Parts: sequence; C-alpha cells; structure tokens
Amino acid sequence: MDEPLEGSGFDIAGLHDACVELAHVVLASGQPAVSRDILETLADRFEREAADFALLVANAGRDTALLARAVHYLVDAHALPLMGTDMEWFRQALACLVELAVPGIALSPKGAAFLHDVETGIAQAMQDLE
Repeated sequence: MDEPLEGSGFDIAGLHDACVELAHVVLASGQPAVSRDILETLADRFEREAADFALLVANAGRDTALLARAVHYLVDAHALPLMGTDMEWFRQALACLVELAVPGIALSPKGAAFLHDVETGIAQAMQDLE
C-alpha cells in the first residue's frame, strides 16, 4: 500500500509502483537483474520529484493519482534503458505532462493552437486502444 511521502502530506495512489517500474526501465542495461537497493533508491527519487507536483494538482481540484498515470505514460512513451540516474529529463517531462493535464498558465492563441494537435493525438491514441 502506498504511504504518504515524508513531508508531502499526500498519499498518491499507485505512484510508488509506477516509479519502481520507471526505475526498472531506465536502469536496464542488458543485465538480467538490477540491484533492488539501486532500483528502490532511484524509484524513491522519482517519487519525491513527482510528489512535488501533488499540491499544485490537489489545489486545482484534481486527483493526485494523475501523477502515477503520468509516470506510467513516461514509462510507455519516453523512458529508455540506459537513461540511468539522471533526473533532469524526468523533471522536465513530468512538468510538461502536468501542465497539459492541469493547466496553470494562460496561453497565447499561437501557443493554444498546439492543444488542438494534442487533442488529435490523444484521440488517435485512445482509438488505438479500442
């Protein structure tokens, strides 16, 4: 069961498991197994980074479990073996996904035009699931 992250005040359903899965993918280097300690350490780092968005998400009236879903999306779409322990790609990608899911800034008409492209892509991806 997920426990509230120390200092976060949030119990984010599924986040720890999503972060373990992500850590497993990025640490894969052709070896059959990764040390459980290394895996858990990296997963905890991912989890702390993701939990930094929990207050923003909650204050917008949204379910903080969307952070776990965003991490699963990253596992499917962006995580590559051998990314290792670098956190910058994760911070930037997660920030972008959170902004799309929980808009926090007003966009110009030119910037907002991209959202139509995102809608089209989402519709296509959802159709592929059917």
